[in-house]
Amino acid sequence: MLKQIFSSLTYSSLCMPENIAARGLESVPNFYYRDDGLRLWDIINRFVWGIVCYYYSSDLEVQKDLELQSWIREIFTYGFLEHSSTGIPRSFCTVEEVVKFVTMVIFTCSAQHAAVNSGQYDFGSWIPNNPFTMQRPPPTTKGTTSESTILQTLPDVNVTVQGMSIFWILSGKSSDFVNLGRYPEEYFSESVPCQLIMDMLLELKDLSEVIKERNTGLDLPYTFLCPEDVENSVSI
Repeated sequence: MLKQIFSSLTYSSLCMPENIAARGLESVPNFYYRDDGLRLWDIINRFVWGIVCYYYSSDLEVQKDLELQSWIREIFTYGFLEHSSTGIPRSFCTVEEVVKFVTMVIFTCSAQHAAVNSGQYDFGSWIPNNPFTMQRPPPTTKGTTSESTILQTLPDVNVTVQGMSIFWILSGKSSDFVNLGRYPEEYFSESVPCQLIMDMLLELKDLSEVIKERNTGLDLPYTFLCPEDVENSVSI
């Protein structure tokens, strides 16, 4: 299963604007994952542009940075097994290429993870939505399913309780939760990067307020990409 999934993984599918466009989802109404996700992508992208351009003033500097080139080459070689079909770059030639890739990495480890992780209990705790085991094979012919066969197919109580406890833990905030955009390690000390961080935090705060205001009018609020609930990286 992993081999099959990996064979379809592409760079563009990891970049939200391209993924949404490729799937034809630009005009789907009330698609809050898309709306909130694209706003977060843009905020992260502006931040990365500022940081990368501060340290790399030209494409030539990118090309001459041996450590940077070794980093992306290692990802291409060992992370994606040198599959050129994925579209993952094996080297960086321009500042823009670095910005796009770093934006993708930050977005995937923060916003995208929050989108697929934080709602597991909300939607998976209703077992027919997400059965943890199947006691019978799924039907192959329409119209042959009944309440009795459904109940015979769903997991027993013990398996259900164990699965729900896992979902509860995964969906909750970790004890060392750190919001997106906050860097407790204080890696940056120069004035320009520090200002860029502050600018991003203000944008994230504004987006949080917009999302919370929208959610007040929804029967089922979409909260998973509200910046104040998005962790700065995967923490399991």
